[in-house]
Amino acid sequence: AALPLAERSDRHRELRRAIDAAQEALVRDGDGLSQAAVEAEVAEQDIADVPAHLEAVKQSLDDVGRRLNTLAQQQVVAEQAFGAIDGQANAAVAEAKRQEALAAMGDAAEQYLEAATASRLLKWATDRYRDQKQGPMLRRAGEIFAGLTLGEFARLTVDTERTPPALYARRTRGTSVEVAGLSEGTRDQLFLALRIAALELQLASRTALPFVADDLFINFDDTRAKAGLEALRDLSTRTQVLFLTHHDHLLPLVTEVFGAQVNVVALQRDAAAA
Repeated sequence: AALPLAERSDRHRELRRAIDAAQEALVRDGDGLSQAAVEAEVAEQDIADVPAHLEAVKQSLDDVGRRLNTLAQQQVVAEQAFGAIDGQANAAVAEAKRQEALAAMGDAAEQYLEAATASRLLKWATDRYRDQKQGPMLRRAGEIFAGLTLGEFARLTVDTERTPPALYARRTRGTSVEVAGLSEGTRDQLFLALRIAALELQLASRTALPFVADDLFINFDDTRAKAGLEALRDLSTRTQVLFLTHHDHLLPLVTEVFGAQVNVVALQRDAAAA
């Protein structure tokens, strides 16, 4: 039966599109040959050989597909290898940084050793200077202090590990007492011992002014006051000692300790008050 006009028109357009597509495919896949050349080549082919050619083409397509799959796998392997290489590069960078850190640590350790050595040398020099300058005075002050305390304390020590260093009085039985822990009278005896020792050290190199003692023994009992006067008597052999006091009960002790060497001058109380 004849197709309606509209249907035949649609069919015609479909066929034309199919022909155009076939011609484009022919040009695209014809290795650059013209349509006439392709038609001539096809005309020369035996129709019986077409199935074999189709099978060969199919085989070629399969080979190409497998090849593409292999290449895709190789690409994955290559990307993994590249990632590994990049990781190795990062590891190399990390190792380089580690070596730099080790070198920096070595420099820091060397600087620390230099600073520690310098600190030890400085401490040694400071201790030596202290022993040379303060040592004799401290030893002498300890001897005087031992006499003033009637042997209760044996010597004086300095704790140089504290800041500032702290002075300690060491008892004869072994315990040490910081200055703040001494009684008021014992502290007065300690300060007197230090003053006398410092003055004796000064007298070794030059003449000193007279030693003025104004009511030194306010917090001393008679026994320790006598020991203090004996320390002043020993000092008076090297420099003049002026002992001022308003305690009359000390005069017999002064006369007993100093004997004829002492000059006692009694100030008029009324004149002194005026």
